[in-house]
Formats: sequence, structure tokens, C-alpha cells
Amino acid sequence: SGSCPLFRSLESQILNAIPLDTCEWRRTFQRPTKHVRLEAQTQQFNVAVLEKYKQGDWSILEHPILHIFVTECNDVDTYKATIREEIDTWLKLLTSYGISDWMILLVETLDMRKTKNFMPRTTVLDKIRLDFGSKNDDRCISVLNPAKFEQKSTESFRCLVQRIRFLMLTSYNRNIVKYEELIRSKREKRNHDGWDFRQYFFMQEDLALIFEKLELPTEALIQYDELDAMFSQYVTHTGLNDKQPWLSHFRRPLDAFHGICLSRPDRFEMRTKIRDEGVSLLEFRNYLFERQAYLLLSCNDIPEIAKRLLSFLFSTLREVEFIKLECQEGALCCWEFVCALEVLQLCEQAMEPNEVTCFQHCAPIWNLAKDKLYELGKLCGLLPGCTPSSEQLHIVVQLSSGIGDAPPEQQQFLQATPQLRERSPNRKPKKSAAEQLKEALGSNQAFQKLYLELAELAISTYKHVTRLRSARLVGLDLGNFYCSLNEPHKAVGFFTDLLRELKAENWHMLSSQTLLELANCYRKMGDSLAYTKTCSSISCCVELETLVRTFYFDEFLKSLKTLKTTLSAQPSMENANFCVLEDHFRILDIEVLNQTAIIQDDYIVVQLKVESLYPRGIVAENIKLCYELQAAPLELAMENVSLTATAQPAAVKVKESTSRLKVSLQLVYKQDNRLHSASVACDMPKSKQPVRRTSSTKRKLSPSVQADFSNFVQAENIALQPGVNIVELRAKATRVGSWQFKQVSWSETLMVKCIFNISLAPLFQLCVSMSSLEFLSEQLPFAPPSFEISTKPASASLDFKTLIAGIVQPISLNIAGGSFIFPSDAKVSLRCSKNLRIRQAVALDSAIANDDSSFESLLQVPLQNFKSFEERSIPLEVLTDMPGRKVSKHHEHHIALSCPWSRTELTIPVEFQPAMEATCRLHTCGTQKFLQVIMKGLDAHLLLQQAKVKCDVPGVQLLDLNPTPQEPIEIYKSLTVTYLYEIQVEPLKTEHELPIVKVHFVIKYATLTQPDVWRTYGCAFDLVDYTTLFKLQAQLEPNELCRLRTVCNMNLKITKVHENPYTDLMYEVLNDQNLWAVCGRSAGVVSMKDVDSHSISLDVMPLSTGFLPMPSIRLSKYTAGGKSKTDAHSKVHPFPPGQVYNSTKSMQIHVIASVAGDQ
Repeated sequence: SGSCPLFRSLESQILNAIPLDTCEWRRTFQRPTKHVRLEAQTQQFNVAVLEKYKQGDWSILEHPILHIFVTECNDVDTYKATIREEIDTWLKLLTSYGISDWMILLVETLDMRKTKNFMPRTTVLDKIRLDFGSKNDDRCISVLNPAKFEQKSTESFRCLVQRIRFLMLTSYNRNIVKYEELIRSKREKRNHDGWDFRQYFFMQEDLALIFEKLELPTEALIQYDELDAMFSQYVTHTGLNDKQPWLSHFRRPLDAFHGICLSRPDRFEMRTKIRDEGVSLLEFRNYLFERQAYLLLSCNDIPEIAKRLLSFLFSTLREVEFIKLECQEGALCCWEFVCALEVLQLCEQAMEPNEVTCFQHCAPIWNLAKDKLYELGKLCGLLPGCTPSSEQLHIVVQLSSGIGDAPPEQQQFLQATPQLRERSPNRKPKKSAAEQLKEALGSNQAFQKLYLELAELAISTYKHVTRLRSARLVGLDLGNFYCSLNEPHKAVGFFTDLLRELKAENWHMLSSQTLLELANCYRKMGDSLAYTKTCSSISCCVELETLVRTFYFDEFLKSLKTLKTTLSAQPSMENANFCVLEDHFRILDIEVLNQTAIIQDDYIVVQLKVESLYPRGIVAENIKLCYELQAAPLELAMENVSLTATAQPAAVKVKESTSRLKVSLQLVYKQDNRLHSASVACDMPKSKQPVRRTSSTKRKLSPSVQADFSNFVQAENIALQPGVNIVELRAKATRVGSWQFKQVSWSETLMVKCIFNISLAPLFQLCVSMSSLEFLSEQLPFAPPSFEISTKPASASLDFKTLIAGIVQPISLNIAGGSFIFPSDAKVSLRCSKNLRIRQAVALDSAIANDDSSFESLLQVPLQNFKSFEERSIPLEVLTDMPGRKVSKHHEHHIALSCPWSRTELTIPVEFQPAMEATCRLHTCGTQKFLQVIMKGLDAHLLLQQAKVKCDVPGVQLLDLNPTPQEPIEIYKSLTVTYLYEIQVEPLKTEHELPIVKVHFVIKYATLTQPDVWRTYGCAFDLVDYTTLFKLQAQLEPNELCRLRTVCNMNLKITKVHENPYTDLMYEVLNDQNLWAVCGRSAGVVSMKDVDSHSISLDVMPLSTGFLPMPSIRLSKYTAGGKSKTDAHSKVHPFPPGQVYNSTKSMQIHVIASVAGDQ
């Protein structure tokens, strides 16, 4: 409203500036905030549009969302005279229609000559805001005229555009909410008479188009999805409720069945047709899906289009069926094919090669297009071996006309999506979907070419998304098509892949049907060997009828007799003469009937439970079950000798089998049975299986080679009837080891030889050979048992408890003969290490029991009349010398054992604990020296006597100060015995002449069990620093009247007893802080150079009453520092205990209390 020419001058600039930038749209009802880009159109103010709005019959797509009054009045008087009344009338009119979205735009034109002289008090904008914008002042805006003031109007124009965007979004909020309420009320009246879905459709689609204009494709897609669901609901419920009158508009005959077109130049062409002329159900559905596809492409969600296509096709077909539309036969197949191919072309151009999600949805679409093309080919007589009749040619013409022509190639309407790039040029169709279908319906060759192309694309896409089962089913259709083309050699591969898949997933009936197809192919190819194998498998299919199985069993026998192909001596994996045994026989159980351990040269008895799947009985001339040696881990050379010591950690023990590695021997043979290579494999359990393709773990159709039948159990002339048969196999165990069953073989009458292969790990194998055929099995439903042929090897062990040195200790030699044959002069030799002797055990009352000379370092134990599997325990005794010194750990010895069944000598460590130990101490009394020997009992109860010391050093004598005992002294654990001796050294023999005095202590001991057998224990001691160099004397004054907490004088005297090089001495008073307190210095250094004695006076104070020990005094060697660069610090070295004698060390001082209260 207002000045229309003035607004037309500003219109282009405003409309161009609005979509240049996005703005934030804060929606109502807590909906998420969106950033949208606005586009606007203008029209002259029209009251008729407001009338529709007031009546509720309006469209949000055509309804004006913002009313603008434009004026150029710059004079206040002019405004009051005319403009104010015009604006007031305009606002009252909008208010009467319930419109609150308005804006007043004042275009200002400044007069520079007037503004330089004076400024008006009140402007026109102020008056407008005062009159009309008291509550909505933001709706009254002024802008400089850009046509006259281009440079100065930039900022005001920018503010104008921002305000228009804001008011438009505010109006959208209000109008969308009101329009949604209108749609909701319209939808609630859908069951009323006269309600028309088409009117409701256009109403809700207008809302979707508004969202699309605001660049909100997700919101627009929601509206189309709701319309799609509502339409489907109406159509599917037509038979249950009263028929809707508006549904008759969609009941038009399907004369034209164009498919969807995603490259239509005018995407709203069908919308106009729906409004004006009316469309068929297919055309309406096509338009609805095209709109959804466009919005999904705007979101760049191409996989969703492919995902929705199948549901769109199936739901549309169901709707056609519900409303019973008349259509030509094959019309719907053409429509489905064109729709599928249109979507596939779009996906192929837009998606990336590694986009698995889109391929997952495209694979079933390729399959659908293939199936629909096959149906059309069947209808039009285009299948292989068929020639179209005149009636079928007429059908082709009608279908071609109904398909229609593709729209002219123009710029695609998918402008909001990224640029589509061509992918896989070899697979991209060069023509449109309609043209390809027309071309395929035109000739048999074009039909066959397109069908094969679609089938290959479906298979490859299914494999790409790892849907192998679906790929195999498509391969079944392709194989049947090749068979109809009389090309069975191409169909065999597809049938074989499908058969492998069906067998792996236990689809027995389907695999039987596939075998029939394979037999037909091989018969047409003339492949006698493959036809024979297939007939044999068919005759064993229990899912088929008996007549069919019997017929193919006869065919199998006929073909087997005429078969001229022969096997090599050792077939290879590439040999085509192999068959799968699970299709003919089933090994139900293999059981070893031997109740006890299988010993060498015994008989192995095995029960074999087998089920024959043939419809008739057969006779097996020879049935063999071979077994192979199971490789064991590497053992020690003396694995058959077990030497253990009871409760002895250092003894050798045999490791448990559970800790062994699962190592197996793998032998590879050539065709002439010569060994090609040998290897060792270790089967270690894995914590996590590696990632594999599903097809790599499927059951194989090409079985393994025949195993080695050097070792086997067998049975002869066994009749096998259809069903379960139990066969007992026997053989003599000749070789020793751990064995596992490998293969079963049998030969039958009528030139039929059957071989079963059974392997325990890693693959189970079963083989049957019939004349020129070899039947092998890769896997059994159970693990065949393994068994062990053993010789029970001979073993020897030493058992003993804690051994004590110095006394006779019992041990036992345990011999287990096993299956070893002992000679008459068999002996076991035991060789001891140094100072260890051994003998056979004797009675205590025998003559040699008390004779230690009967112990030897080498003992040979004869094994007289020792038989196989006999066990014997031989008692032995060992004796070793007691160690003279105290040791930190046990005394170790070794016993080497040599057995007649082994050539290797094994050394066994044996540890002894001492029975007792001896230590010595040096004591001083003035110049006298005393030696104290302490005997400590450990783990034995002994008797001691005749303790003596010897010293071979001249000038040194040891006087025995011990009383003469009348009886032996007992010693046991935790008991000590002390001996004292005085050391006398001649005065002339100084310490410089005798720096070390060696003293030998000897004592005799006996055990309580043998008190008459006395053995000698000796120990050597070295005496050093035994001469007294200094003497310490301390005296406290007053001695008799020493009172508590009274300072006393302690006189310390250091006297040199013998000449020595130590001149500087350091004394320290080490007093107990609870008994004495030293007043003053408690340490000092004195010099003994050129003096024989030195006196020191100290002040001490007793801190407790009673008889207190004299403060301890320590004398040390002192070396002054600073004499050289290397000795910068003074050093103190202690004297050995024998060089300083403290005469007052044990003296006590009687301290009395100073007052009565101190006690």
C-alpha cells in the first residue's frame, strides 16, 4: 500500500538483498532453531486475498506474509493532512481481517539547503511511531532513498533488509502455526461427506513447499511422508469402509504407465495436471515419490532413495490391487522396471565405490529389475528358444506405447545437490530406462543381453555387500537361463556355487533340487565323470522320492561301467575324480573297544558305525581304517627315566602332558608315494579368531588326498545295507606311539572300492573310492578318538626325606621294569660325588653296620631275576662328612645313575643339612687370652665326647680349662655346648712373629641309635690380633659417697701394655642417657708417643640410684687429617676386641640419694 511507484523503484534492490544472507529462525513450541535463507515476491495490496484468509479458505503458499505501507512524506504538515489518515485506514482494514504482520516504510529525501540552517523538532518518523507504533515501534522504519543518496543510504538499507527478514520469519511463525491448525482441522473431517483428499493434499503440499523455499528439506519431507501414509491408509481400507467419492478420480484405466523420472525439466508439471485434469493412481504415486526423491537429494541422502523404492513399488501394487484398476498385462512390470532402473542410474552416478550402504539397497533393486524383465520376456515370447507370435508382438507394441518416451534431456532439476560424477563407465547405461526397456522388448538378442547384464550386476552387487546367499539365488536364475540358451557349461559354475552354499547351511531339499539341475547340465555336456558323480549323490538324497533315487542309482551304475577315466596312484587336489563322501555315507561313530591300555603286540579292536545312504545294499570286500602317528613334543633324552625325590624341590620331575605344546608331524607325499617334505606344525589356541570372508569357511567340494595306509585295522566281506551298519575292525599293534585315526577304506563287489578318510585335526576327512571314482570327506560331525600303543617304559627313582650330613641316612631306589626285558646280569650303577659314600642298607645288629668302610663312592646294585612289568624297591644308605665351617646354604652332592635300559647317565643333585656347627670367640683378662668354642645342635640328636684343641705353632700352648666329663654330653636342636681354653704365648714370640695362630678343634660324636660308633668332627679356627696393646682403667671419686645428681670426677687411665705403632688414640664415653650424664666433653684425642700411660679426668653425674654400671669407654685408632692431599679428613678405626682390655668394664658404682625424696 501507499506510494506504489516509490516501492517499485526500491523493489528490485530489496528482493535481491533478502536471500544474500542466512538468518536464524527461532521457531515456536520449542522446535529446534534453524538457519534459513529467505526469498520474497511482492504484489499489489488485494482485499480478496484477505477475504479468503478470513473465511479459512487460504493457502500459505499464496498468502502474503508481510504488508508494507510505503510513503515519501518528509513534511510533518503534509503527514498530518493526508498520510496519517491513509495509514490509519490501512491498519484498520488489516486489523479487521486479523492481520498483525505489517510494516510502515518511510523513504526520506533530505534537503541539504534546509538542513544546514535549522533542524526540525519532530520528524515524520517520530510522528508515525507516536501515532501507530507505540507498541510496535520496530515496525516503523525509515530509509534513505538509494536512488538519490547511494553512498549514504547503505547502512539504512542494510537495516531495512534485516528488519524485513525478521518480520518475515515472525510472520512465518504465526502463519505456519495457524496453517497447521487449519490442516489438522481439515484432516479431522476426513470421514465427513464431501471431504476431498485432493484439496487436503494441495493444502499440506503448500506447507511442504514453504519449508522447501526456506531450505528445510527435512521438514518438507515429513509433510510428503504424512500424505503418503494417509493415501495408503485410505486405499487399503476402501473395502472395509464406505467408498470415498474422491477416490474415483484415481480410478482411471492405466493406459499409460510411465515410470518415475528424476530428471524431469518441470517438476511441478504433474501438480498442475492433478489439480486441473486428474491423474491415474500410478501418475499420482510417481509424482509423490519424485517429490520425496528430490528432497532426499537436497539432503544428499541417496541411499534413502534406494531404500524407499521397493516399499514404494510394493505398496503401489497393493493399492492397484485394492481399487481394482484395469491395466494391460505386463503394464505393471514395465512400470516397476522403469522405476527401478531410474533409481539405479541415479545411484550409480552419485555414490562412491566404497559406499556399502547404498550398494546394500541397490542389490535387491537390480534383482527386481532382472525378475521383471524376465516376466516381460516370458509374456512377449522373448525367452531363449521362443519366437514371438503375432499376438505377442501386438502386446509389445501396446507396452511400448504405454511406457512412453523419456523427457527431453535438459538441465536437471536437482540443483541443490552436489555435482553428480560418473562412476563405472562400463556399467553405466547410455540410454534412459524407458529406451532400454523398449529396445529389450524389440528383439530376442537385445532381451538376452539386457537380462544377462542385469543378472551379473545383481550378483556382483550382492557379493560386494557380502550377501552371498542372495547372490547364489540370483546365480540359480542365471544358470537356468543359460540352460535354456543351451549353454550348460556356463550354468555349471552357478549351480556348483549354490550347491556349496546350500550344503554348508544344511538346506538338504534345495541341494537335492540343485543336484538334479547339475545332472541335467552334465548330461547335456557329455561329461561322463561329472554325471556319474552327480547321479551317485542324487541316489543318496533321502529328501527325494524313492523312485527318483532308484532311477539315478541305476544311472550311476550304468555310467560307472562305461566310465573309461582312471585315477592315478596318488590323486592330487586338482584331480576331478573326487567326490564328497558325506553325500553317500555317514560315519556315525568310531570307538576303540580295548578296555585296558594297548600294549605292543596286542590286538586293536575298533567298532565302526556307518550309515549307507544308497537305496540298495552293497558288499564291502575289505574295510580298512588307517591311523597315523601323532607327533609328540620334543622330550629329553631320558624321557623314559623318571627320577624324583619326595618332598625335594631340586629333584627332577616329569612334566605333565597338559603343559606340552600341541605339535604334530605333517608329511607330504608325491604321486609315486615318495616323501616330498616333512614339517612340524604347532596348533596353538587363539584368543580371537581372525576376520574371514563368510565364503572362505564354507564346506569345500574338492576333498583331500588319500592318506598313508601303512598302519590300519581291517575287516573283510562285510555286507552294508541301507541304514546303520556296525563293523568290527581288528589289527595287531606293531609300533609304539600315540596314534589317531586318519582314513577308512573299503572295496566292494561289482568293481566298487570305497575308502573313508578320517582325520582328527585340523580337518576331518573321509574317502570312498569306487572303481574310477574317489570319495573323500573334509569334515565329520564328531572328532574320532585317538589311542596310544605303549611299551610301558622302565623307570627308576630315588626317594628320600631330609638328609643330614655326618650320620647314616636311608634312601630307596625304586625300579619299575615296564616292558623292558632285563638280562641276567643287569645292574644299576650309582656313582657319588666327592666325600659322599653309599651302600646297600644293612641291619643294625649286623657286623658291618658299625663299619664305615663298607660305604663306597661307586655302588652297583644287581637286578637278579628281574622280570618285565615288575616293580622293586631297594633300600640304600648314604654317608657324607660334616662340614667343618658354618655354611649359609645346604651342602650339595650329586649321584649319577646309570640304568641298563638307557645309555645316558643322569646326575641328580642331593642336598645335606649339617647335624651341628661350631663357632669360637676370643676373650681377654689382662694379658691372659682365652678361647671359647661353642657347639650348636641343629637337626640331629647326638652324643659328644673327647673335645680337644691342637695348635702346631711353636711357642703357643692351649690349656684345657674344662672339667673331665664322666659321660658323653647330649646335644640336639636349640642346645649349645661350650668349651673354654687358655692361650699361652711365649713372651719372646710377639704378634709380629706370629700374626696368625691356627687352632684345630676336634670332637667325637655318635648317634643315639648307634652309641658305639664314634665319628670325628673337626673344625679349624684362625686367631689374629690376640695381643693386648692397651689397658683401660676408670675410677670414680668420691667412690663411696656418690650421690644422685651430684657431679663426680671420673679418672680415666690409658696404659700401653706392648709396644705398637699407634700413637694417637681417641677415647669416647658411651654412657646410657638414663644412667649417666657427661658434663663437658665426652670424647677426645690423646697421644701415646714417648709415654707409657695417659690420664684423663672427666665430670659425670649419676641420673639414677642403685648399683650403676661404670660408663662404657671406647678406645679407637686416630689418624689426623691434612697431612696429604689425599687424606684431608681425620679418620677413626676401632681396635679388635683382643687388643684393648678394659679392667673396670664390669665394675658397678653404688649411687645413693642426695635427699630422702629422690629415692
